[in-house]
Amino acid sequence: MDFSPKRVFGKAGKRQYRDFMSGNWAWSQADIIATEDPTTHGATFCPIITGSDKTTVSVATGQNEYYPLYISNGLVHNNVRRAHRNAVSLVAFLAVPKTNPDTFLADREHEDNAKFRKFRRQLFHTSLNFIFQSLKPGMTTPEVTLCADGHYRRIIYGLGPYIADYPEQVLLSCVVQGWCPK
Repeated sequence: MDFSPKRVFGKAGKRQYRDFMSGNWAWSQADIIATEDPTTHGATFCPIITGSDKTTVSVATGQNEYYPLYISNGLVHNNVRRAHRNAVSLVAFLAVPKTNPDTFLADREHEDNAKFRKFRRQLFHTSLNFIFQSLKPGMTTPEVTLCADGHYRRIIYGLGPYIADYPEQVLLSCVVQGWCPK
């Protein structure tokens, strides 16, 4: 684990990006924590990496769709975040509203309904807000936390990247799918 951002350089002096904490974003977030509020000076920035991917479960559920939401600690090295290393956890199943589970055509009919689309977006964002509400106090005030190396540190949490496919990126950012900014 990296408890502070780092800059890694190769033999030729070229910067290497290996883990999340070796990137520019983590570095700039740590700078903000250190300079903007004197009470947060010296705190460790802990980015929260999340991801989701809608999936269909057909065995014994009748083709139900689920949105598993995964979470990972951004301080963990990339090789630990891979499968079977227990660095990624399932934190919730997000709701996937359907208008009529018995007919696919009924769902298609309401996909173009503005009220239904708004409801679906609000449900998604309200669910994420509820799930992450326990982190909110720790995003502005350091929390003393026992870390994996056995030491206590003052931690400031921050929402890092959200890993998602294109339809979920559209849902997260509240833009219209298929449109391209000019």
